[in-house]
Amino acid sequence: MLHTGKVLFWSYEPTQYHNPAASNTGVAYVWDPATRTGYPITPPENIWCAGQTILSDGRVFIAGGNLRYPDPNAPEGQQNFQGALSSYTFNPLSESWTTQPNMSVGRWYPTVTKLADNRVVITSGLDETGSGNTTSVVELFTPAAGMDSVGTMSTVAFHHPSGMYPFQYLLGSGQMMQAGPAFFNTVLLAPGTWSWSSIPNMLSSHYEYANGVIYTDASVTPVKQAVMIAGGAEGDSAFRNNEWFDVSNPNAGWRQFPQWLQPRHNANTVILPDGTLFTVGGNAASNGYDNPHFDSELYNKPAGDPTGTWVPMSPNTIQAGYHSSAILLPDATVLLSQDDMNPLAASTHQAQVYSPPYLFKGARPNITSAPGTLGLGQTFTVGSSTPNVSSVALVAPGAVTHGNDMHQRYIKLRHTKQGAKNLRVTLPASSSLVPPGYYMLFIIDSQGVPSVAKFVRVS
Repeated sequence: MLHTGKVLFWSYEPTQYHNPAASNTGVAYVWDPATRTGYPITPPENIWCAGQTILSDGRVFIAGGNLRYPDPNAPEGQQNFQGALSSYTFNPLSESWTTQPNMSVGRWYPTVTKLADNRVVITSGLDETGSGNTTSVVELFTPAAGMDSVGTMSTVAFHHPSGMYPFQYLLGSGQMMQAGPAFFNTVLLAPGTWSWSSIPNMLSSHYEYANGVIYTDASVTPVKQAVMIAGGAEGDSAFRNNEWFDVSNPNAGWRQFPQWLQPRHNANTVILPDGTLFTVGGNAASNGYDNPHFDSELYNKPAGDPTGTWVPMSPNTIQAGYHSSAILLPDATVLLSQDDMNPLAASTHQAQVYSPPYLFKGARPNITSAPGTLGLGQTFTVGSSTPNVSSVALVAPGAVTHGNDMHQRYIKLRHTKQGAKNLRVTLPASSSLVPPGYYMLFIIDSQGVPSVAKFVRVS
């Protein structure tokens, strides 16, 4: 989700899928939710299966991708996928790509995490050798100023992530949590010293593409923060294993979160403007596509509250298993992108837009005024079309693949009323709680109806 309001997609070239001789051929597309129109753009290479996040100036940072498909004619021990060593940024204003420095190792299915100072930690992924080895090298991308500038890349640590696409979150302490896919991979990385420390193990493993969220409630003192990880697959089926971690009470360890109505992996979970969770798609078979789910679910309380329940929602009609994705759009709907269950689905790709129940409760409130740029710790004024505002929130734009959204972040803000319709809203002073960058600012009225978002930049 770009701060221009458009959505950037990328994928392998469908006609060349699994052709080792054309491994580096990819496609990309820019789509405008407001007009429902879009157009293809040329990606720098096959960045499919990369990791991605969004820098503080709105550039998309991409690390790794598909260097080579499995090649049965390669030497023994080198026949698996090869991860790309390359990294790029995408300028959403000019819609152009800039080549960033290569990493020291290739990465296919890595995770990237933006820190409080805008640097990006890169972990995991199959390396470039074709051996099928998941790298333990941890690298750091340091952006340079300027939308088309070239930053630097360095190796800062080593840690075996137990699998591909581990879940990683910047916590309020400034440390980065890495959790899963194995239950015992629960660690914190301290920026600066680049040292690792352990936290309690998860209740279960989350292999085969689970999903997770980080939720921050900064409307209360002290600030509350929680991480929830859900789903995955074990053995021959998907299983229910939703669990959460109270960041402010780490000694409590991981605890069970209300379970989905349907066990699933390859699903997507999206944080909505009111802090509730929408889970869509996935499947229940041991592979990526069979027994697909068309029954979506809504968690009916904010993600930091473990006393809610999951409620069945309107079904999707496009299949959304392995390689599907879902993100929140600025109008508070959810974009669902279908899977690639066969060549036809891959080459005639479809998407659907879901309207949550809150859009059927009455007229929407409007943000009539708000600053375009905000500073950490600032108290600012938001104009509203209604005096009945119950909450104000920032939602970081999504950057998702394989169910792992590497940029989605929800922050409920403290607010008070000022006059009939104005609100005084306060940002936390910590860049660890509010990493600088673009956010969707929402107001939610007393009926639970959200506004259309206004993009603001926290500097």
